[in-house]
Amino acid sequence: MRFSRLAIAAAAVATASLAAIGMTPPATAPSGASRPAVATLQPGWFAYRPLGDYESNGRVIDAPARATRLDAPLDVMVEPVSQAEYARCVAAAACPKLKSVDPAAENLPVVGVSWLEATAYAEWYAAKTGEDWRLPTDEEWAYAAAERFRGEPPRGASGDDFARRWLAKFDADSALARQPKAPQPFGHFGLDTLGVADLAGNVWEWTNSCYERRSVEAGGEARLLTRNCQVRALEGEHRTFMSDFIRDGVAGGCSVGPPPTNLGFRLVRAHASAVARMLGGVGALFAAL
Repeated sequence: MRFSRLAIAAAAVATASLAAIGMTPPATAPSGASRPAVATLQPGWFAYRPLGDYESNGRVIDAPARATRLDAPLDVMVEPVSQAEYARCVAAAACPKLKSVDPAAENLPVVGVSWLEATAYAEWYAAKTGEDWRLPTDEEWAYAAAERFRGEPPRGASGDDFARRWLAKFDADSALARQPKAPQPFGHFGLDTLGVADLAGNVWEWTNSCYERRSVEAGGEARLLTRNCQVRALEGEHRTFMSDFIRDGVAGGCSVGPPPTNLGFRLVRAHASAVARMLGGVGALFAAL
């Protein structure tokens, strides 16, 4: 009996291993939908200036630039979620209706979407496909954007207080070129070097990252002062922050300088380590023996 249970455990672990390396049949896409094109990004290092406000000795400073690593492969939707894809979520009663969504518009990004609505879509799509799709973190978005990532405009030595900081940011934002107001068809802004389309185009994309404020201590450690997860980071032509319920960055929100004209999103899916998943399966199964 003992041997039989071990054999069952070994078979289950082998099955888990095949699943971990992508040898199981793909999950089914939502009804009426085709699977979106996906770019798989491999682990690697990249230059990244963290989001949020930083201060040191009572003075506002730029966030310290640092080398950051994507530790595991990441699947990124090549294009933002389309109007037609979002409409299918509405039809399933899983997403709120939006003013201007054409169910036939497979080639136009859905815009006028809040973080709450983008999250609702991600949860619906993950449930329908059986895969862990979600909004990216700011770091993941930056990695996917590659040479197109700008982050927040540098502020330099902008003064002793946050009022002067926002004035400096206004000047920097105002110098950026405004983008087309109408959302453009997929491919209009081309691919970056990692094969992801329309990043830093005319759609600002929601991330899961919360607004933060940190103090840089004498030893270089960035101590967290405030985290507000009712305000999320948006990435596009530059980084900005917006309250999670806002659909229209021009009419409302907390953008300084040129506000985001179109709020949209795309989803990502992290790859679990095949070894970690296999060992986790071994532990769970042998614990039951």
